[in-house]
Amino acid sequence: MEKVFAGKEDVNMGRQENTKELFLYEALKLFGERGYEAVKISEIAEAVGCTAPALYKHYESKQKLFEAIIEESERGYANSMRAIRVDFSKDEEAKARFANMTVEDQIQGIKKLFLHALHDPWASSFRKLATVEQFRIRKLAQEYNDRYVTALFEQYEKIFRYLMEIGKMKQGDAYTLAMAYISPITLMIGVCDREPDKEDWALEMIEKSIRQFHESYRIE
Repeated sequence: MEKVFAGKEDVNMGRQENTKELFLYEALKLFGERGYEAVKISEIAEAVGCTAPALYKHYESKQKLFEAIIEESERGYANSMRAIRVDFSKDEEAKARFANMTVEDQIQGIKKLFLHALHDPWASSFRKLATVEQFRIRKLAQEYNDRYVTALFEQYEKIFRYLMEIGKMKQGDAYTLAMAYISPITLMIGVCDREPDKEDWALEMIEKSIRQFHESYRIE
């Protein structure tokens, strides 16, 4: 986000904030590529173009840097999820949007989320880090599960339950249907993380999956 700085103190603060963000991002990339333990502070500093003592001015240890990465990633993920998180008890505009959503709307919306997850540098690097370290660092296992299983399944469970209530979707177990809807998408993300050249095929499979789901469960 762009910021207009009023004076020297603000300029210096802005530079410090940008430097801290750069440390986080470069550390995240290295951790995702090689694992947390394999990366040295000096290598992170070198990637940014400074010295290790300069990095320590912002983060007192590699562990503190890692914790800051987790916090920043949580904020970014929360922002990206706002598009599909809906309070059906009071958000009338969102309720109307979901009630009138066509299969084409669904396909475009899901493809947009898929491509963001795949190509956003921060999201992609964090997912790689979580994949590499989830069996060693419990916090990352929890984050990975929350993002790619629990949060998506629970949100789409609410969406499908609402659509059933208003007669736009066949009756069934909303959570099971959410699993059926979301699982092909998360599967394709994993495929493309390992084989980026399969992106077009993955998008095609996602579209076919959504159309099949719509034909099977939606009521026009």
